[in-house]
Amino acid sequence: MRIFIAVLILIFSLQSLTKADDISDFQIEGMSIGDSLLDFFGKNQINNFKNYDNLPSDMKFRIVEFGETSDFKIKNYDVMQVYYKPNDNKFIIFGVRAALYCDDNNECKNQQNKIINDLKQNFNYSFTKEKFKHPDDKSGKSFVENWFLSLNKGYITVRYTNWDDSMPYDDNVDVEIGTKEIEDWIRSNYGTAN
Repeated sequence: MRIFIAVLILIFSLQSLTKADDISDFQIEGMSIGDSLLDFFGKNQINNFKNYDNLPSDMKFRIVEFGETSDFKIKNYDVMQVYYKPNDNKFIIFGVRAALYCDDNNECKNQQNKIINDLKQNFNYSFTKEKFKHPDDKSGKSFVENWFLSLNKGYITVRYTNWDDSMPYDDNVDVEIGTKEIEDWIRSNYGTAN
């Protein structure tokens, strides 16, 4: 029930943006591309968030992950991630991802389909669909189904990640907004592709 309500809130919050075509016009939990993380958190909080610095990357961007804090309430999702440049003292946001965990694969797929269908009804843009094996699962048993919408200077994606039972992660549906620079970085395997 909580996921269904979160999807409805997401849909209603996106409806007011039907004319938007620049990625900076979109928000997830009040965060937009170009905002500073310092508008939401203290520098010590940001530095103590879970990060992915230990994973293969050229570290052009840092990815930090956080849940709800005493200062920042997450209304529609279970967890969030933000992309910013590691040496930027202003902590400018280049991408925002918010995820909902699912109890089973059918629930994830149903939630993703509801979000995609509502986005299609409210936006006059065409989505592309990709399905691929998750690169973090070397067994090749985990997959990602990604619906991608290219916008001026960025993108929106709605992803369903189905992790194999051997992986230590939860299946989830997430919504992500990011700049073209983030998209290129991710597609280059976080700067590690030759």
